[in-house]
Amino acid sequence: MRFYSKKGKVLFPILIVVLILMVASSLASVMDLEFLQRIPGADSGNGQGSLFVTVPIMALIIWLIAATYYEISGEELKIAAGPIRYTIHIHTIRSIEASKNPISSPALSLDRLRIDYNQSNVVYISPKDKKEFTDELLKINPNIRVHLEKK
Repeated sequence: MRFYSKKGKVLFPILIVVLILMVASSLASVMDLEFLQRIPGADSGNGQGSLFVTVPIMALIIWLIAATYYEISGEELKIAAGPIRYTIHIHTIRSIEASKNPISSPALSLDRLRIDYNQSNVVYISPKDKKEFTDELLKINPNIRVHLEKK
């Protein structure tokens, strides 16, 4: 069963704004728009060299937006965020609790779940339907401690 990441009111718009600014900047530098010549420190070259940096970053942002999900398959929880992949054995999950921790994680929202697994591993994710997600995990491992109320 696949659960997609919730798109939060803070992180998701930031990713979209960064993507739009990068597209605009790339287009402006390739087209050599006149207003760029007035910006102090602007590159006076043809600007195509910057595309080698911005295009891969734009592709990564689009990949993150389109492919951040959590999949329960057999006894494994597969976490995907663009090129980043985790596999957690569900029987190693000790606890799940609500969190707003902004630490970098495979989540598009700050409305997150903290998953503690193995001895000391932690991952933060943001499934759209946290209750259904945790219920599915509990069917496989009823020993998981779950606390979904926000602190």
